[in-house]
Amino acid sequence: MNNVMLKNAFVVTAKGVERRDIILREGRIDMSGAGIECSETFDLAGKYILPGFVDIHMHGYELFNFSFGLYDPGSNSYNNRPEIYENGFDKLRKRLPEFGVTGFYLASLVAPIETLRYCYSRLADYLGRANNTAGARLFGGLIEGPFVNPERAGAMNPSLILEPSKEAFDRIEDNGTIKLANVVPDSGEKSCKLTEYLTGKGIVVGAGHTSATYNQVADAVKAGLKYCIHFTNQTGGAYKPFDGGGAVEAVLKFDELFAELIIDGYHISPDYVRDIIKRKGSEKIIGITDCSFAAGSSLKKFKSGGVGGEFSEDGKYIAVEGKKNTLYGSNLMMNRGFENVLNWLTSEMKGVWNNKHSALRFEEALTGAARICSSNACRLTGLKKDGFGQIADSAKADIAVLDITGSQGGYKVQVELTIVDGRVVYSRR
Repeated sequence: MNNVMLKNAFVVTAKGVERRDIILREGRIDMSGAGIECSETFDLAGKYILPGFVDIHMHGYELFNFSFGLYDPGSNSYNNRPEIYENGFDKLRKRLPEFGVTGFYLASLVAPIETLRYCYSRLADYLGRANNTAGARLFGGLIEGPFVNPERAGAMNPSLILEPSKEAFDRIEDNGTIKLANVVPDSGEKSCKLTEYLTGKGIVVGAGHTSATYNQVADAVKAGLKYCIHFTNQTGGAYKPFDGGGAVEAVLKFDELFAELIIDGYHISPDYVRDIIKRKGSEKIIGITDCSFAAGSSLKKFKSGGVGGEFSEDGKYIAVEGKKNTLYGSNLMMNRGFENVLNWLTSEMKGVWNNKHSALRFEEALTGAARICSSNACRLTGLKKDGFGQIADSAKADIAVLDITGSQGGYKVQVELTIVDGRVVYSRR
């Protein structure tokens, strides 16, 4: 493999931001660069080197839906032939680096067991074969349904929701492709047993679409619960003291729990984002897109799984048809999510639970946004131990190079280069 030098950039590490050169050698980062010959050099004067974005929660893009296949707007139906999935996975891997993404997980919705079994069989087949497609890494799947609270189904079909059980999960026959799973604590002992079972299989368990009490979440944490899926969206809270409160209170009080946030500015208001970051710390927040299959398309309206969706007039978010305040996935990509977080952190802002949030210095906000959009996802999933989600000596050379212009609260972010395993897979140049 050819060695590559990245020169004169501002490098964002866990310790801060410094201007320096780094070398990419055999798919790893070399921070010293001593005595190493390079066959290629990129002069990145004024640009920023960060760990590539990792999106642990997206459903599809440009009409490809992981759960169902390729959407046909004319018939409101899906084509799920094996080659459709092959092409869909390839296309996502090629397209996502344009947005700075170097790794991602695909999320399945509530669907019949047969449908879930099929989409995960296609993923297993794809991941099980040698693949020469240059692009973002597809790490595996997140099963967001069917173990959710029917009263918190959101855009999912409540008639397909199941009680949590080992037997129901095993019927999916995922062949080890499910790496993250949503198991709401609402069913008490049943939820805990499934959480323990999945944790024993190395699957990271989260809770979303939940009305669990604080005490139920506490039991789930003991069983292995690690994070809250799209915190505040379909997450029940309680102001009264009974049962310790609700899931919102539990996520805020349990320091060990990570909190996913959909960072589009619509699923959760920026002032709440600042409140949650202040309460949990940027080390425990994971930014996600929750990107819908309709994102990146020319659709205005659609119907999937018996539930209709429609884009807002400005095209910036997707709502359940006829329910303006019930959102249907998102129309977000990680580069814009990162830009949003950077601008929110560098703005003076009134909170809801806090009277005021001061604007952070650019360098502090930049390192915080990098944690939220990359590093923390790798800590949650265990990818960090393999060198992902960090700019450090011997870390994986999965990198986003950004051009950041503007000033406090008004930065513009452009992806300059995306590098995976030491190879450039996207260049704006």
